[in-house]
Amino acid sequence: MNIKILSGIYRTNEFIGKSVKEQNPNVILDLFKIDCKNWKTFGVKNTTQIDNSIIQIFLNNDYVWNTLDNYSDRGRAIDLKLINPISGKIMSGSSSGSAINVLYGLNTISIATDGGGSVLAPAISLNLYSILLSGIGLKGNLKRKSTDNIDFVPGIGIIAQNFEDLFNASKLFLKENFNSDVSKKLNILLTSEFDSGIIDKLKDYELNIIEDKDLFSREDLILELNNIFSSYDIFIYLEKDIDVEGIGDSVFGMMGEKALYIQKKSNKKYIKVLNMLNCTALTIPTGELGTSIVIAAKEGNDGLYNILEIAKAINQEFRPKLFIDYFLDYPLKDKDNRLFKI
Repeated sequence: MNIKILSGIYRTNEFIGKSVKEQNPNVILDLFKIDCKNWKTFGVKNTTQIDNSIIQIFLNNDYVWNTLDNYSDRGRAIDLKLINPISGKIMSGSSSGSAINVLYGLNTISIATDGGGSVLAPAISLNLYSILLSGIGLKGNLKRKSTDNIDFVPGIGIIAQNFEDLFNASKLFLKENFNSDVSKKLNILLTSEFDSGIIDKLKDYELNIIEDKDLFSREDLILELNNIFSSYDIFIYLEKDIDVEGIGDSVFGMMGEKALYIQKKSNKKYIKVLNMLNCTALTIPTGELGTSIVIAAKEGNDGLYNILEIAKAINQEFRPKLFIDYFLDYPLKDKDNRLFKI
């Protein structure tokens, strides 16, 4: 029996009205319909953009629905109602509640939407794993307009505590007709930020290395990413210090030069446009706050398989043990309560 899953469900009550909109009243009954060796829970961002058919895929594979997750006001890139539990700063959005509920072990995974970084940014800001599945056609059903006036359809993504849970959830969406033989023939572009340890793990692939251009505007990022994917199959780079020193929100950033300067300090790069270009992308957290390796693939059914294979090759646990004990294993930690201690 998985005590962490059971305790996570029970402790969900502490988060209702904060990161949790509502808890499934039948979650315990649903859980005990499944072999206890296979217990897994999930949350769903409280938006109609996530089609019932996607949720049903998880239910059909023995995931138990635990929560509806809160998110930022009208999809803003920051959530003024929630605090980043690690840094104490404003929480990255818009899938803020989804990320927090995974961080504290309330859910094994969360299913959320990403317009211009709304899955990847909250996950990176909390040093969690995440994946964006726009590149294989997992999208919402309504066109939106970003706060900087770019049309898009939200993509569907997943947030998880660890690589195994993210990998297993992502595998549910692999197409039967993908070409697994193409993987080792991939042409990969990396930024120069990576050390030899990462590069050595990718020695079986054709690698090219460039300097990061430190772009900011979505228009420039879209242009550069289109150029990259005209020549390369996979792009691997670092998102660093997401929302650690700045406030990565264009509603805030439009309020004059000082606000724009603070927005730029949020350091968000290509995560702002990956969904807009229908990419598949996976993030691997490092041991640095708000920093992750991002593996991105251009649109196509092979992209998901390819980034999962690359992620398997380079993934390792970079995060400090104290982070894992304090946050990820929160459901397993005894709580000091004088009423019930003798």
